[in-house]
Amino acid sequence: TTDLIPGVYEGGLKVWECSVDLCRFLAEVIASVTTTDTAMDISTTNDTKTSNADLEFVKDALMRSLDQNGSTMELGCGHGLPGCLILRENIRRSLLKNDNPTSNNAVVFFTDFNDFVLHHATIPNAQLNVRGLRGENGVSLDEYGTSQALLARSVFAGGDWMGLSYKLSTGSLYLPTGTANQRFDLILASETTYTLESCQDTAFLMMQHLKISTGVGLVATKRFYFGVGGGTDVFSEVAKTLNASDLEPYVGLQLVVRTIKSYDTGNANIRDLLEVRCLRKEE
Repeated sequence: TTDLIPGVYEGGLKVWECSVDLCRFLAEVIASVTTTDTAMDISTTNDTKTSNADLEFVKDALMRSLDQNGSTMELGCGHGLPGCLILRENIRRSLLKNDNPTSNNAVVFFTDFNDFVLHHATIPNAQLNVRGLRGENGVSLDEYGTSQALLARSVFAGGDWMGLSYKLSTGSLYLPTGTANQRFDLILASETTYTLESCQDTAFLMMQHLKISTGVGLVATKRFYFGVGGGTDVFSEVAKTLNASDLEPYVGLQLVVRTIKSYDTGNANIRDLLEVRCLRKEE
């Protein structure tokens, strides 16, 4: 067995630890915006603390992604756990409001290099995660409505990211109308920065498909990928290189990258969670 074979299998059948970090972070932020304790810190043991005031753009983008016109893309999703969390919460909230399951234009777009990963891991996980949803009072929500919402709000596409980006940009890949100009409120990426090339692809997708000014990308990454050349610093440098380009689609746009959370157990590779925003250069 092997974790990945470049250009053949990109590791989607394994649950990578940074995807778990991202799921926990998303759950904590969702909880923080629905609690009356506005002074709450987003933190766990051995992690850096990030106050709610520091997460303004993340919270705004996340709440838009959970709205009836929200849009989320997960890059290199594999098992798709972060995307499943967003999909589950979007469906749960809309059913609690008695929305028509098929009238909601929200979408969670799952992408992976390998079609078989989508069929054998991502889609089954999405189905399992929306099963047995319950309301605030513990009463089970309508199973039929849940199934209809799952079909209406999830899209799964396999293949090379550049090919998928081209299809998105040209409108040849159908998504619900909530995805304005093929740009997303939220783009999620876990362990997609393990080589220089994967850092470049991740940064390109962020610049090409994040909503300008309002969209947020969350990149969960190890600080170093020993022997293969990726990681936090490499991704940040790639973003700066894109910012200096005068070629389309980069001209006039810039990626702003910052570390909003770090995970350091003291006996393993440090893991970082990066916030990425696409801004016009005059902003």
